[in-house]
Amino acid sequence: MKIPVCRFDLESDTLCPNCQERFDKGKITSFDIEFCKWLLEKEKDYPALQDLNLQRAIKVANRIILVVKKRTKVVLLSAEELISNITETFGEVIIIEGPIKLRKIVRTFIDPAIEVGVNSLHMPGGYRENIVILRADDKERIPYTTAQLKEIVSAIMGEKVLFEYDERLEKEDDATEDEFEESMRKLSEKRRDME
Repeated sequence: MKIPVCRFDLESDTLCPNCQERFDKGKITSFDIEFCKWLLEKEKDYPALQDLNLQRAIKVANRIILVVKKRTKVVLLSAEELISNITETFGEVIIIEGPIKLRKIVRTFIDPAIEVGVNSLHMPGGYRENIVILRADDKERIPYTTAQLKEIVSAIMGEKVLFEYDERLEKEDDATEDEFEESMRKLSEKRRDME
């Protein structure tokens, strides 16, 4: 099993210089450490975990998001008892295959809808803020509110990600549909006149 923190560090409760640097830069968090310790204790009971490659463990409200390396998601999904145990201990489990890329993460949570656009604003001091524009028509299709999406995706990305519905797109679509219907009506009238 591969985890984002050295096993020796977890056993000794002291971070090595490499893990300490990653912790200081925010590449791993105290929750990564807590969850990896917990997972190491479960490794004996779940031999399938040997094939797991965990990249991050993120706690957001009553959810735990596990970012795993591509093709290792099945390791967790096949261990139903372990998933139940994680759910009882940490909350609803969401498993995402890395690498972490904003559009990929957004599409995971808004499926079956697709974002209209993603804009990144670079703020003073190297800070970045992202705004994801969604179609107003998709509100009913997306299982999360914009506040939940902001909380979850921001936690995964490690930077602020805002979500907004673009009401204009809905109006433009309606206008296009009205124009189409008007054109079809005129065409039908012309045909009737020709007969």
